[in-house]
Amino acid sequence: MDLRDKISLLRELARYDCEVPLEDYIYRAHTPVGRKPLLKIMQTTYCEKNCSYCVFRRDREETPRVFIDPEDLARGFMELHRRGKVSGLFLTAGVFPHPEVVMERMIETVSILRKRYGYRGYVHLKVMPGVSDQTLEAAVELASRVSINVEFPKEDILRRLARGKSIRSDILPKIKRISELLAEHPGRDQTTQFIVGAADERDEDILRSAEFLYRRFGLRRVYYSSFRPVRNTPLEGKPPAPVRREQRLYQADVLIREYGFSHSELPYEDGNLPLDRDPKTAWAEKNPQLFPVELNSADLHLLLRIPGVGRRTALEITRRRREKRLRSPEDLKGIRQVNRILRYVLLDGRFFGR
Repeated sequence: MDLRDKISLLRELARYDCEVPLEDYIYRAHTPVGRKPLLKIMQTTYCEKNCSYCVFRRDREETPRVFIDPEDLARGFMELHRRGKVSGLFLTAGVFPHPEVVMERMIETVSILRKRYGYRGYVHLKVMPGVSDQTLEAAVELASRVSINVEFPKEDILRRLARGKSIRSDILPKIKRISELLAEHPGRDQTTQFIVGAADERDEDILRSAEFLYRRFGLRRVYYSSFRPVRNTPLEGKPPAPVRREQRLYQADVLIREYGFSHSELPYEDGNLPLDRDPKTAWAEKNPQLFPVELNSADLHLLLRIPGVGRRTALEITRRRREKRLRSPEDLKGIRQVNRILRYVLLDGRFFGR
């Protein structure tokens, strides 16, 4: 949920004294079992933290402070679920008065859903920094997905903008422990999120961290959220991060997560991805010695590095060339982005690109 949605949610909750219709907070999200309508909501907007970028920071007086009782939230969710409005829950909260206390309330909400109502569907539970291993175990036991946000790729940035939080001493140990616990629960996973553009972090730093989290702890996804300044916070005068930058990070993330790229191979310019073209195209431009690729003999690893070729297209190409040798663009009929692909390949030794 971005800041605008959260502010809208909080205003409505404050206006209706926590009796706002929950239908207003349904959105369709990507889950391990496909896109699902989720109720995405906060247990409480009270927070003891004073993060420089956050609408819920302790010193921001105009932020509505509300708390939703576990009984009320569980009952409201089940009403929506029975009516077919939602098929899952994303539950987060501010840190108040202590991480353990608020996590107890969130876990109580999910426990009511699971044990009293018999709900067996999707639940994404946000984990608060600073909680105990016992609380982590309870969260993993109840949730389909858990997440704890890293926020920034470097310790000094996090300490500067979110005092009281630490990547090395708190967040990474929690991610590691969650990974160990998930090994006992097949089908469940964890994710994290980075804020983009709130500090002097570079794309190279962010993607290096993302690759480490994927390789070391087996995270399912890393999410990237463009910074948006919030009035009456220390960063209110900082310009928003370009949405295109977030888009390029997601594209680069796919290259790392699914296509076998390393973060160090990506085409950075002064530490950041180019905004005017996608990272795979930029990478191909920086490696002209590798192209054109003979489409009849390239292995899957190389096929996935061709601009315009995704995993589905690569598998379709390998299927077609098993049936016959690819000799002309007609043999690629029906493949998406074929004109773009032809700029980087040979068909039986011939170049058909423009």
